[in-house]
Amino acid sequence: MEARNEAVREFLARRRPNPKQRDFFNERAATWDRITVHDMDKVERIADLLGLKGHEYVLDVGTGTGVMIPFYERRLTSGKVLAIDYSEGMIEQARRKYPESGHPLVSYRVMDLYQADFGPEFDLVVCYSCFPHFPDPLGAIKVLGGCLRPGGRLVIAHSSCKEHINRVHEEGGDEICADFLPSMEVMKAMMAEAGLAMLFEQDDQEYFVAVSQKVSP
Repeated sequence: MEARNEAVREFLARRRPNPKQRDFFNERAATWDRITVHDMDKVERIADLLGLKGHEYVLDVGTGTGVMIPFYERRLTSGKVLAIDYSEGMIEQARRKYPESGHPLVSYRVMDLYQADFGPEFDLVVCYSCFPHFPDPLGAIKVLGGCLRPGGRLVIAHSSCKEHINRVHEEGGDEICADFLPSMEVMKAMMAEAGLAMLFEQDDQEYFVAVSQKVSP
């Protein structure tokens, strides 16, 4: 445990806020779906891992252009989705693709995660393809854990391997060059510190997925 805690400290020490990051995403929002490709079969598998029953209240964090929204809609009946992103441009694109008028389960908010004002009201919180961009990863997990009802789940997922994601970010310019995924051991340690128990993990050449559950006090 002590070695793992040291690994967490080393990982967090490399993270830092980047004031240019929001502009990076806003400037690319209109073309994001052309320059960023998702393997939809792999996203489908990630959606299956969410374990949705149909009635859940879902917080989609860092929704971007709304990649996950149709996957939620196919699995929810009486539930609802709140999609948030700190990039106004990304929310604009998501809204254009999936407007509330035609997608009654979905609503949007432009929001900085670290200023979230939610209580423990969500059954599921999903961070698909966004976790490396959080400047304080442990703080983000604690905020997201606080949004969950007892027994609720936090899912951090990528449809590519950690090494590929980290390499793309390292080569992606000053705005994102320090935005890395941690090892799964570091992820588990951060989850535990935030009061979350790991239920499922996959860290291989195809995926990086961590599914955790809020531990009842």
